[in-house]
Amino acid sequence: MATRMKKNQTPDELISEIKVWATKNHCQDDALVTALLADLENGQDLDAWASLDSLEILPSVEYKAGDKQLRLTNLIAIARNILVFVPVALTWIAVSKATTAFELYTAANPNAVVNFLEFWQNGYGILSKDWTIGHIALLDGAIIGLVIALSVAVSVLELRHKRSMRTTVAVLDKERLTLALKIFKYLHSHKTSTPAVVNAGIAGSVRNLLATSKEMAKASKELTKNLKKSVKEK
Repeated sequence: MATRMKKNQTPDELISEIKVWATKNHCQDDALVTALLADLENGQDLDAWASLDSLEILPSVEYKAGDKQLRLTNLIAIARNILVFVPVALTWIAVSKATTAFELYTAANPNAVVNFLEFWQNGYGILSKDWTIGHIALLDGAIIGLVIALSVAVSVLELRHKRSMRTTVAVLDKERLTLALKIFKYLHSHKTSTPAVVNAGIAGSVRNLLATSKEMAKASKELTKNLKKSVKEK
């Protein structure tokens, strides 16, 4: 049979678990955690701690594991949003370049019969090949493809982040709840039985008994009603 821990015994295992949990979740400087550890080490004010909700003693843990991934996702999203406007800007710059070159070409060749689109495509030695319509269309297509790829990447990263957050938060909550239960059990075993505590326990038992009695009375009425109905039918 396991021996019960004495009230003046230092709960080394519990203190160690609280310290490990607090360090892991960056809560070692929390005021309540620090005060609880001090009182557990000294065996003081355990009655006061026992009157508190153990979950309220332990601070909620924030999910920080995915911060880097979230920042990366945001940067990719910003880059994508900027790239959306690049094809439009690039096309208008190309139009400006082609228009200027076309004016120079028509001025130098007044008798030439060339439309603007044909000139924009061929350049005729005046417009650089980098600004021809075919080359600009190729660049625009590549940029649009990159925007699509970045959009897919953002969606995938956001989905992974949400899944990772749900899983990690569930684990963190479970660890916090488990530790809170251990704290509750230890403090409850060291709780002094004062008249107020006894009266509260009795009051709770009476309330439960009254509730049970009401349910039994209700069930009895239903049973009697069903029996009478059955007898009448016969």
